[in-house]
Amino acid sequence: MIRSTRIPPILNRICDDTIHSALLVTADGELLGASTRKCSPSLFPASSSDSSSLASSTSAIENLGTLIADIAVDYQRLGEEYAAIDGPYSVSLHQQQQQRSGKSQLQCLLMDLELGLVAVSSCGSFDCLVIAIASPTAPLGVVKARIQTLSVYVQESLSPLAENS
Repeated sequence: MIRSTRIPPILNRICDDTIHSALLVTADGELLGASTRKCSPSLFPASSSDSSSLASSTSAIENLGTLIADIAVDYQRLGEEYAAIDGPYSVSLHQQQQQRSGKSQLQCLLMDLELGLVAVSSCGSFDCLVIAIASPTAPLGVVKARIQTLSVYVQESLSPLAENS
């Protein structure tokens, strides 16, 4: 199980020169944890010891996480609706199982935004998303591999919670 104090160090594992921020949010957009390696001036205010600057930086991260989670959930919902349409193409066994369960898993969503490359991956059956914000020139394969590995790790760490409920 993941303790709340361990979330930022876990997210920090994927942060480096290419991936400068990682967030763990619920599907509703609530921020569970964040790690930022390099702050972009356009994204977060300049860091200082002033508590108001720290509060506005935290608010910016929360707002960003909420916005990206909303976009990702819309994409996931669209995928579920598309899979439910009876078309002329055959549906794979994996897609049939997802249709029966009523919920699909977002493997990886890559978006090219002003602030850089944004990658989102779902933590399995848990309503959590891992978000990575990388530089615009980051290699897509590296970002995708890191975000998916981290989401699997978070999913496995959260699995004791599902067993207890």
